[in-house]
Amino acid sequence: MNELQPGDPLGVEPFGGLLLDIYRLSRETQISEFQQRVLERLRELVPFDSAWWGIVRTDGDLHSSFPFHLPEHFAAEWECVKFEDDLADAVFNNLGVCVSIDFSRTRTTTPAMRGLLERFNIHKALCVMSPSPAANLRTFLSLYRGQSMPVFSERERLFTQLAMPHVWATWTSNWISQVEHIRAHSSVTRMAHGIADRRATLHTAEPALIKLLQREWPQWIGPTLPRAVAESVRSGLLVIGEHIAFRALPVGGLYLIEASERSAIDRLTARELTIAEGFGRGRSYKELALMMAVAPATIRAHLRTIYAKLGVTDKAELAMLLTTVREDRPRARDHASACVREEIRRTPDD
Repeated sequence: MNELQPGDPLGVEPFGGLLLDIYRLSRETQISEFQQRVLERLRELVPFDSAWWGIVRTDGDLHSSFPFHLPEHFAAEWECVKFEDDLADAVFNNLGVCVSIDFSRTRTTTPAMRGLLERFNIHKALCVMSPSPAANLRTFLSLYRGQSMPVFSERERLFTQLAMPHVWATWTSNWISQVEHIRAHSSVTRMAHGIADRRATLHTAEPALIKLLQREWPQWIGPTLPRAVAESVRSGLLVIGEHIAFRALPVGGLYLIEASERSAIDRLTARELTIAEGFGRGRSYKELALMMAVAPATIRAHLRTIYAKLGVTDKAELAMLLTTVREDRPRARDHASACVREEIRRTPDD
């Protein structure tokens, strides 16, 4: 039987209900929660013990990993044996087809691969893979059952195969809707956002982010982000370019990219910035001199340089510029990560 039938536990009505729910989740759920919620909903119809959802390149290079009821290090262990994975080979060669496998009956499984399966109680599996828009990338979904559960039925395999295009479509819609949500609820109008994976491939972005990246790197066309942005993905640190400032923050198995035009403040040295912020918040020459163990005259000299670099003439203008910069540039990690919560708050630093 190759079609979903009315009245079947895995028939037309359950399938329609699943689609309605995951499309709703794509609009209403944060990026960091979407995959968890979708897998919980799918498990109501196709029971499984654990799952793995992510993005992989055609050469096996893993770009995104979301383990469900599996430890974070599962991906790292899989990468050690990925070229011995019969299931991965099967789905790579049959895009869009859900492959079912009972590892106890697979004679080609190597000792290293069998060791991984035993450690994580993976004895039966379903896996389906869909092509992604970015060149040479595939989105995969694997559902796993332990030793005590039966093999997946043909109905479950077919159901998962039909659901996968919608799972992929709603995931990408979730990225777009959440970027729009951040924009709608952010008081910072000069910020631009996008979603990238851990290999610095950009999957979706506001037009403003593309313009900022091309201003900094006129020859850049994507989808792989420029090297400096890729370093930000790996480090999580704020990176200052010639024209822009940007940061990458983890959300689920992906990264939220935040970027803005570079501020005049970035022309200051670290010491000058400390003095500017202290003076702009009302500290006196003497207080700053004591704090930095220098003479008050040194503070005055630094402030003359600061005023010249920033194009301001008094403390009030300096304080206003500092406030504007704190609102415009990418937040520190604890503030920026709040962008993916339901209530997005962007407050100036203390």
